[in-house]
Amino acid sequence: MSDYKAKFTVIPCAVCGQLVDVDNFGQGKCKYCGWHQDEMSLEYTDKVEYPNMVSFNKAKALYKKGLPLKPSLDDFIAGLKYYKEMEFEYDGMLYGVLWSEQIELGEYFEEDPAKWQFFDDFEEFKQKAHIGGKLLKDIWYNVTNADYMICR
Repeated sequence: MSDYKAKFTVIPCAVCGQLVDVDNFGQGKCKYCGWHQDEMSLEYTDKVEYPNMVSFNKAKALYKKGLPLKPSLDDFIAGLKYYKEMEFEYDGMLYGVLWSEQIELGEYFEEDPAKWQFFDDFEEFKQKAHIGGKLLKDIWYNVTNADYMICR
């Protein structure tokens, strides 16, 4: 039986400097600031790169101000462009956003396409997407758990 700890290395978090366990690939989430250690995020410091929802430089600036690493709507859209499947919570409901030929927004697990919203491009999504008649861009500060979509 192998030693679990032998598979991990402890390094300083790239954002907050606290010690974090990373695997053999340099991956690990900081329990202090929430930053996912990731080489791609360090290579492209001003881009939103999976698994992080804000760029490295923005994460450092937010942390320096004592703010959480919460993505803006623009960060969320950048993540959507990268990953194509995103999710967020608003007012106790989980929503999915998908991008293929169009951008689609709807309640998670809603199978009726008539209840989904469809947008031709990212600017239209940013300007017209809404939840219960409220524009997403106006309520984004109340959105929680904006992240890459995971299988549930």
